[in-house]
Amino acid sequence: MSDKTPELSLIVISYEMARELPRTLYSLSPQYQQGIAATDYEVIVIDNGSRHPPKAEDFADLGLNLQIHSFPDPAPSPVRAINHGLSLAAAPLVGVNIDGARMASPGLLDACRRAARTDPAAVVTTLSFQIGPGPQWITMQQGYDAAWEDRLLAGIDWQNNGYRLFDISPFAENVVRGWFGPLSESNLLFLPRGLWQDLGGYDPAFESPGGGAANADLLWRALERPGTRQVTVLGEGVFHQIHGGTHTNAGSDSLEVNKRAAKEYYRLRGRIRVVDAERSYFGPVSRAASETYHRQLAAGHAAAREDATVVRMGPDATGRYLDLLKAVLLNETGLETEVALDSLRGAKEVPPAFWTETLYDVPGKLALALDEKRRIRARGIDTLTANAGPPLGYTMIGRQRLEHLQWCVTTALAEGVAGDVMECGVWRGGASLFMKAVLDLSGDRERTVWLADSFAGLPPPSYPEDQGMDLSREHFPSLAVSQQRVERAFADFGLLDARVRFLPGFFADTLADCEVGQLAVLRLDGDLYSSTMQALEALYDRVSPGGFIVIDDYGGLGQCAQAVDRFRSARGITPPITMIDWTGAYWRKS
Repeated sequence: MSDKTPELSLIVISYEMARELPRTLYSLSPQYQQGIAATDYEVIVIDNGSRHPPKAEDFADLGLNLQIHSFPDPAPSPVRAINHGLSLAAAPLVGVNIDGARMASPGLLDACRRAARTDPAAVVTTLSFQIGPGPQWITMQQGYDAAWEDRLLAGIDWQNNGYRLFDISPFAENVVRGWFGPLSESNLLFLPRGLWQDLGGYDPAFESPGGGAANADLLWRALERPGTRQVTVLGEGVFHQIHGGTHTNAGSDSLEVNKRAAKEYYRLRGRIRVVDAERSYFGPVSRAASETYHRQLAAGHAAAREDATVVRMGPDATGRYLDLLKAVLLNETGLETEVALDSLRGAKEVPPAFWTETLYDVPGKLALALDEKRRIRARGIDTLTANAGPPLGYTMIGRQRLEHLQWCVTTALAEGVAGDVMECGVWRGGASLFMKAVLDLSGDRERTVWLADSFAGLPPPSYPEDQGMDLSREHFPSLAVSQQRVERAFADFGLLDARVRFLPGFFADTLADCEVGQLAVLRLDGDLYSSTMQALEALYDRVSPGGFIVIDDYGGLGQCAQAVDRFRSARGITPPITMIDWTGAYWRKS
């Protein structure tokens, strides 16, 4: 390589990343990076104790000014390995990628270099994304793994157009409000060499696996220095690959990992740092990045200019809208009214105190009933009894199944799973309405939402397996909701258009010959053995590979589970069934 002193040094920490590091280094190579020459920068990989450490000769074809060193005294925390890398850096501008599983967008290095030129004391921060359908610590519990991620990456030809990474990667959790929000940390951070020296690098007292809060602490300490200014690069980012990392990929242990990191931080610092630093933003937001921003967060109207400029932060409008929509669909905002009405069931007359006291002080007069209503609504365990009628919302499936349904739809979109979405057994239409909202907010204008229902209640039991389960209109009139009422609900939310299609009638009469084509998501909520089996027999073959089959009553109604198990056995279906909550379950078609 050239004897020229590089303008930029980048430290990359690696540990057991035989799968991930080659992608990361390719994304940092001059073959991929735009606007920066190979002689302008160096990449220093510090391996922190891998059983089979990487070798520089394995990456000779990348044309990188590359060094790879094995840290002689590896530890669970990467902090001392990072500081070793900092001691080897030759450039006046030095960056740290604390996690070698983070790939870069094509213009990242040049953008960081130019952002640093705007201020001699610039603290250059970048935004993080996680490859996949959502936060990896959640999605990995729902089946997201390296093979799934490999399929995602193979489907976007990222080596030739790295900005396609935005298509399959939502913002990471440390990105609070999208492009223009505050950062709790920066996973790829650039500082002037002198500032690194003043700070003494990372604090080696952070000994937790993965470094704990060391990365956040470094950013906070840098921004507390007089004269420093945070400059966040727009339109670029780093993209985390799943690899079993201590924090990002802790899965169900994530909460405990974060608790341990917080405990260590309080022991070392004794307080939470609140840094009120001036934030500037550098660079345009590319079309691909902009579409991701509006699709996933729809945040504000702040404009980024080519030169660094201070802009106002926008709200996470999409996330807030979907959270509010869930609350409305579940009637979480109207539980006091439901509890008040429940208190009247069976009463021959309404006591006068109901109007003057109870109705206006449900939390005080009916506190226990209200707490119980909140509990059952959150879990989706509403039952139709003499003391409690159906909820006043649009769905009875609870928060967890709604959020899982959101994950199914967004995953199908992210992976390009072909087909529409469909619900069989829709009641008041809340789950279908929610899927339509997710599609619209994701920018999808092609897929249809199909609603199959008798719109006159469930059929009387006709199969032996359903005997004793008469949920027909005669016994449960509240389950008979007309098509007109469901259409009105879609219209009230501004979601009724030509891509909402209805299939009225009992499943036995409508599904086999219906015009539904390929399906990416099929949700079944027919309660009975007959309804579940009829829907599976008519529609399963229309589900695309990688598509989702969601069964609402698998854990709660034995006859539904019996139909599913028999169908899967007869078809030789092997992908495992995964429980969503106490009753909902799903699998993905192989």
